[in-house]
Amino acid sequence: MRLYRMELYKLMHGKFFLAGLPMILAVLLLYFASVNVGDERAVVNGKVYTGYEAVRENREITKEFTGPLDDETAEQIIEKYGFPSQVEEYYGGFRDENYLNGFVTEYLGNGYMRSWDDYKVSTELIPVAQTDLGRAAETSGKEIILCYTKGWSVLLDTLQLGMILGSVLILVSVSPVFAEERQCRMSALLFTSEEGRDRDVTAKIAAAFTLTAAVYAAVVLSVFLSVGAVYGLEGGNCMTGIVAGSLNPISRVTMKPVLSFVLLSLGADALALMSLCAVVLCVSAHYETSFYTVAVSGIVWVMPLLIRIMFGGLGYVVMCGTPLFLVMTGVLMDIYSILFIPAAVGTATLIFCTMNGRRSYMLSEGGR
Repeated sequence: MRLYRMELYKLMHGKFFLAGLPMILAVLLLYFASVNVGDERAVVNGKVYTGYEAVRENREITKEFTGPLDDETAEQIIEKYGFPSQVEEYYGGFRDENYLNGFVTEYLGNGYMRSWDDYKVSTELIPVAQTDLGRAAETSGKEIILCYTKGWSVLLDTLQLGMILGSVLILVSVSPVFAEERQCRMSALLFTSEEGRDRDVTAKIAAAFTLTAAVYAAVVLSVFLSVGAVYGLEGGNCMTGIVAGSLNPISRVTMKPVLSFVLLSLGADALALMSLCAVVLCVSAHYETSFYTVAVSGIVWVMPLLIRIMFGGLGYVVMCGTPLFLVMTGVLMDIYSILFIPAAVGTATLIFCTMNGRRSYMLSEGGR
């Protein structure tokens, strides 16, 4: 335990980690405030709200209609707020909508909005049963729930960015675990006995995974607190497809409650960061310096992106189990029906790289 505490202290007091963790949390907060909240807009009774005021107003007007969505409710919303129709050049949405009439128009209106120069203003409502919403409800056997779910879409978006930034932090912070001992010529002193060698390596690995868990927890906590405080997290039982804007009556994942999909995303994120930590440990055990470890680990981390571009089919499915792709919401939705393959790839990577890194470092140092 003493060795573990020493290794953990050394990792968490590294200059990059001490500066990097607050930095990525600050970037997340800046992104959340400027991109998510900053782009919010709502028009209610002719008055324009932006930013946090728009979020608050959208949440307030949605309370009146929260519950099962049917044709009568949709008609009441349009009667009260009307169909949005104002279009602005290079803006991909109606400028005079709020959350309610925007939702009804998107799913039940007879118009469409593809871009600022390709749209049709809705003039009437389509019965719920004849829309993708109705077909999804019939397929899933569940009611269509109208609720303010913008918080969940913002949470998934911000969480994805947070996990990518966290991956960079882990990649650099964990790289010195084995390589730095060789670089500083400390390994010979640490391996004074077989028992000391085994305990030291175990402590290093445990400390690296603890640091990874700390980064994961910090990102998740900051995202949930910020999104919950501004947007709220109502509507966890609403369909994932509604939240993600990609409702498909023949896709199982789009009909799942968004809360269950978020929990799935959190599990995939944890596997992604832990497997990345294992990869970095493995690379660190094979290289003499932290610089080369960071460089090689970075190449290994982004390589699946190149493979995805060059190859499709099974190659893409396998690459979806790598740390880079497991944190992406869109990828999880694409591979939901065969999620066991990426999960198996990620788990195998975690186990193999951890064991290989441990064995390689002990053998290389034991033979010196």
